[in-house]
Amino acid sequence: MGEVKGISVHPQKSAYNEIEARALLNLAASAYAPSPDDCVKVTFLSTKPRLVYLATDHICDEFANGCGSFALADDINKHLYIVFRGTRTKAQLLTEGWHSLHPAVNFYGAGKAHKYFYNALISLWSNVEKALLDNRDYGVTFTGHSLGGALASLAALKTVIFNHRKGEQVKLYTFGQPRVGNVELATKHNKLLPFSFRIVHGVDIVPHLPGCAKDDFMGETKSKPCDPDDFEKPYHHGLEIYYPHEMRPDSPFYECFGTPLGEDFNCSDKLTFIPEHHFQYTYAHRHYFEHKVPAFGKLGCQGTKQQEERLPDDAHDAGGKAAHEVRRPWHSVLGKVRAVGHFLGIGR
Repeated sequence: MGEVKGISVHPQKSAYNEIEARALLNLAASAYAPSPDDCVKVTFLSTKPRLVYLATDHICDEFANGCGSFALADDINKHLYIVFRGTRTKAQLLTEGWHSLHPAVNFYGAGKAHKYFYNALISLWSNVEKALLDNRDYGVTFTGHSLGGALASLAALKTVIFNHRKGEQVKLYTFGQPRVGNVELATKHNKLLPFSFRIVHGVDIVPHLPGCAKDDFMGETKSKPCDPDDFEKPYHHGLEIYYPHEMRPDSPFYECFGTPLGEDFNCSDKLTFIPEHHFQYTYAHRHYFEHKVPAFGKLGCQGTKQQEERLPDDAHDAGGKAAHEVRRPWHSVLGKVRAVGHFLGIGR
């Protein structure tokens, strides 16, 4: 898909490729649309990948929130792209947050994964596995935004654990991905998946949820690093690619190899979040590479920025409810979100 285009703040050490990341954002955004066809056409100009499967509305929790996924096969380059859909509504985003606080589940002996993400992946796995087995000699890239990134992360790891691919045959690019498991799972992920990139935009709060255990030995500071010795609380795998401000083609980014590993305190983990500013954090989460991701996908990856901003975030949820119908539960629990802010690690 081209050479690296962005500007690493330091000499680049990883295989992160911004041009590839931008193309994959098109695919991640297209998962919000009824069909990925329009975004696929503008992303792959010289090749015409075939749609392997399209699963638009699998039920992924007891509230009937939907999860989605699709796969593309590039037969010329022998490569498979597996894409997961992110959160459609604020109501679903809230559901993800609460479920992630429930007891974690064993992820095939690799560590503990969050129950919500684990169950959502199970609902989609049969299609994913069939695509992997039917195109066995193809390399594979997983991608997704928000919840889609979480599912892509676990799917990539499961693919290697199940011996469907070797780790070096798998790439993972996620955008605004939440934490998906504990430090044991993160360590296993880092060992098995050498080409794994978590892209984080500015003050996007979702990559900091659910909250990690904080290292209280750091004393009183505005923010504290995550504790890599806590095996119960959530913890990120690597490699974070952090864009602290803009995400233009010439914008600087950081490859976050610092400590603690996976939760580099010199990157986005150093931020302090205040619940009253949640609209600013949500804005950063919705916008990657200068696009409002859900709207960008719904417009076929061809709309103007003005059109993207005019398109509502929550036109419909998975059950077809209008946006005004899902606002009430969101606002009714906002106080609870603030109340558990300390527990989640927000504001520290």
